[in-house]
Amino acid sequence: MWRSPARGWALLAVPCLAILILAPSAAGSPPKTGGQKLPKRLVIGVRGDISSFNLYTATNAFSQDVIDLLDLKLAEEQGDFDQGPPSFRPALATSWKFSSDGLTLTLNLDRKAKWSDGEPVTSADVLFTHRAATSPEVGWVGSDVKETITSMTAPSPHTVLVRFKSVYPYQLMDTVEGNILPFHVYGKVPFNEWSKSAFLDASVGSGPFRLKRYERGALIELERNPEYLRAPLPRLDSVVFRILPDDTALVNELLTGGIDFMENVPVEALPKIRSDPRLSLTRVPDLSYTFISWNTSRPLFSDARVRRALTQAIDRQAIIEGLLPASGRPSSGPILSFMWAYDPSLKPLPYDPEAARKLLREAGWEDRDHDGVLDRDGKPFRFELETNQGSTLRADVVQMVSEQLRGVGIEAVPRTFEFGAFVERHEKHEYDAFVSSWRESTKVDLKSAFHSDSRSGGYNYGLYSNPELDGIVDRARVEKDREAARLLWWQAQQIVARDQPCTFLFERDRINAVPRNLRGLRPTPRSVYAGLEEWFLESQAKGAP
Repeated sequence: MWRSPARGWALLAVPCLAILILAPSAAGSPPKTGGQKLPKRLVIGVRGDISSFNLYTATNAFSQDVIDLLDLKLAEEQGDFDQGPPSFRPALATSWKFSSDGLTLTLNLDRKAKWSDGEPVTSADVLFTHRAATSPEVGWVGSDVKETITSMTAPSPHTVLVRFKSVYPYQLMDTVEGNILPFHVYGKVPFNEWSKSAFLDASVGSGPFRLKRYERGALIELERNPEYLRAPLPRLDSVVFRILPDDTALVNELLTGGIDFMENVPVEALPKIRSDPRLSLTRVPDLSYTFISWNTSRPLFSDARVRRALTQAIDRQAIIEGLLPASGRPSSGPILSFMWAYDPSLKPLPYDPEAARKLLREAGWEDRDHDGVLDRDGKPFRFELETNQGSTLRADVVQMVSEQLRGVGIEAVPRTFEFGAFVERHEKHEYDAFVSSWRESTKVDLKSAFHSDSRSGGYNYGLYSNPELDGIVDRARVEKDREAARLLWWQAQQIVARDQPCTFLFERDRINAVPRNLRGLRPTPRSVYAGLEEWFLESQAKGAP
């Protein structure tokens, strides 16, 4: 599940987030090829398809991964987000400067930047993209990051002026969020038609690659963009994303050579992959957490005592030991443990079935008819616990949670939905509870998932509302002093942890299988595909761009 708009990715500098090699080093000698040059093509296996090649209508994180290879942003995020709001390096913009009062930002566009059809990238493209990002007709899920921008103007084809309501830490980050679109292509479709358009063509872009072929539900093939600003990059001629239905199919294709690269390898497949001389394993903290969302508008979950009881009836450590023994850790709240605003005093609610039973009794839930299921007002504590197809991990989590809740007299009935239907149910708030994962932004901001204003048009699918939290979030989002902001975010985390609108299950590291002779790899919590334009196979090291 995609929550906040993903932002530009770069190599992390801090040791706690460094890439770990779990097999003999990928920097070692490449396998012998009999003197033949290996193809400059990489096949990556993925679990699901893109929803759109247009960021502003996309609905999943993988779409952002692909779009970042096709369309540049104004600037690229660096990997220092554990220390505070991240810094940036130039992309389509070569430089930027704030006015003395901090309310105006001037961006200078790279005069060499071109679209893949040869047209120049200009300020008209930037203004058009901003209009799309803020248009109610488009309804971009990340539009809230633009809400403090009062205007965007262009005094010249290569200059953009951005004006803000106030000074706050994330002004540059919010400005450059979102991939820039070519006005001469997307401007042909009125904004009120965007939600009805599939946008399954990406023939014009500014990134290192351009779309060569797309077969819905099967593959996405990208090829080198000859007009790329940083030519002669990329080093690879092409990248193919093969869409395969589940983990078993992906692992089988990896081991038989049908794909070269697999993200997020399931634990049970690690021994076979370690023994394959063609492959190595890398590990990096994942910018996500897995959770259970409780629909607080349903009577079953409207009481915070009940939600706390549900959390205390779930043995998260047993789930981690059973499903993620080498890579999981309990999650305590809505801000990841390696982010600068994480509250280190916040601990996960302990597994305590007896405390859970006590809270449930206080809320009026008892097994009055002695059938093993709690009841109140003649209705049993029974609900559907949903997840989506294609994830063995989440399906297993649902089964384990269902068994654990049965131990305190609650019946959670597992349900699995196709991913599109899964998301649609949540957007309409037509569910009891579901297991999923948020991919977080490196911008600390709890508004889109936990603020009352986000119950419509945001990610607050469970319709949670707490006016005290709303006020703190509103203040924290604009606080200029980093330490003052940190304290406000700590207060917000404590409130969410107390109310438990979600049960925060676990964070995890991602273990990725890569070709042993792949070079230039620098995955980060933002994405395993960070810096893909610089990836190459060892045989290309000499005489290739």
